[in-house]
Amino acid sequence: MLKIITKFLLLLVLGYALLFVSVFAAQMLAAALRDPDAALIDNTPLGKANRRTETAAIVESIRKIVTMERTPQYQRDAHSKPHGCVRATFEVFESQTTYNHGIFKTPGKYQAWIRFSNGSVPALVDTKNDARGMAIKVMNVPGEQLLPPLLAGKTQDFVMINSPAFFIRSTADYRELEKAVARGEPFSYFFGAHYLNPFEWRLRQLYLALGTRKTAPATPLSAQYYSMTPYNLGPNQIKYSAKACENYQAPGVDYSQPNFLREAMKKVLSKQDTCFQFMAQIRKPNERMPIEDPTVEWSEEKSPYVPIARVHIPKQGFDTAAQNDMCEAMSFNVWHAVKGFEPISYFNLLRREVYLHTAAYRQVRNGMQAIEPNSWCDSLEQYCPQAPVDNASVGSTNVDVILPVSNSEQ
Repeated sequence: MLKIITKFLLLLVLGYALLFVSVFAAQMLAAALRDPDAALIDNTPLGKANRRTETAAIVESIRKIVTMERTPQYQRDAHSKPHGCVRATFEVFESQTTYNHGIFKTPGKYQAWIRFSNGSVPALVDTKNDARGMAIKVMNVPGEQLLPPLLAGKTQDFVMINSPAFFIRSTADYRELEKAVARGEPFSYFFGAHYLNPFEWRLRQLYLALGTRKTAPATPLSAQYYSMTPYNLGPNQIKYSAKACENYQAPGVDYSQPNFLREAMKKVLSKQDTCFQFMAQIRKPNERMPIEDPTVEWSEEKSPYVPIARVHIPKQGFDTAAQNDMCEAMSFNVWHAVKGFEPISYFNLLRREVYLHTAAYRQVRNGMQAIEPNSWCDSLEQYCPQAPVDNASVGSTNVDVILPVSNSEQ
């Protein structure tokens, strides 16, 4: 009898393994054959109403997650673990007219803050595979802002992770994921409530999600980061990326420690300047480069990334209580942008509402003041020209305000 039961269980396991492989193969094939955007473009009144409902549900789920994961501060709903905020300059190159729109219209240098982070919530130790984030806030940018005046400031934000594609295809799927996370059952999104019904499995999305969870780089300064979603740059559609100028190493750092990425970044920046190439990838409409489906990577062979700016991170110390607090009070939103460089796609529209609502929710409960700074000095007094220089936190770099090369009013 025991042998019969054992054989039955073995056959059941093998049957489900075969079913798993079959469902995964079918979902991957279906994704490869379909028009990526076809089922996602719905501008009917019903489609717009459904997206408003989905957005409201997502905001509510994220509020639950932020409340559930407070420690005791209310954290970001994603990328809650920072490796630090560093001072940087963002230099726009003089380039061909294809790229001369928005912030890239006029060559010049701007002051910026960059926040590096891990992606998961709750936060994981750095030794675990995870998405890694790079968010840039460029300050004192001329031009008409996309957000209303009370929300806008004069900043241009670029938000990226170290993966070129997302694992969620639609806002409806995103709503279901956030509901599952808010229940404390994130894997139920991929396998359904009881894990046994193959019609509820989302195996392609699970595969893509696991692809965003990477081994940590040597330092956050050594990776390449991607926008994942598209933007209008004048008449063209682009994605953008920031690629480290070199593979910066931090010898002597203990990579078994839970926060080694912060320590590695501190070690590198205590000794040298670093930089990133900021690049744009132009969409070719006749190629498989969808606007609405962020799970499809745009081919670099069909359209390579072209450098249009340079991010310079000077030698510095950044791990101070004041700078860490400033870093966590700051919010990043792709809609902090000037006209000529506009987020597009339903996902970016969703991000507009979600980022604004959740940032306000977190900041109010933490007693933080939400402001969009115009300079390092606006952010922290120690970086004002008249302030005494603290070599431990400032480093050797001049802290004078750097203005864009422009005749526009600032």
